[in-house]
Amino acid sequence: MAGQLISIALTVDQHDGGDYFWVLLESFDNSMEFEPLMEAAKGFHTYAEALQAGYAVLRGLSEDLNVGPREDADGGEGADDADVPGQREDSAVRELE
Repeated sequence: MAGQLISIALTVDQHDGGDYFWVLLESFDNSMEFEPLMEAAKGFHTYAEALQAGYAVLRGLSEDLNVGPREDADGGEGADDADVPGQREDSAVRELE
């Protein structure tokens, strides 16, 4: 049986240099407080490109999109976003734990 649904939010920040970075935030114990989980290591030219790339990573955290990311899910925790249009060269996902 699947474990508890993991509460993950996606947001986009704009850094001082003007680039946009997606950030995944996680909430624990049904709290409304979120902590950074992972973020783009390299920036995007536009908000839309960063949002699209972050959504691709979020989708990759779920083995089954019908039930979402679960605590006891094995594997599938991450996505390869190297070919996402608009992202700077040498991009990578940076985990923030």
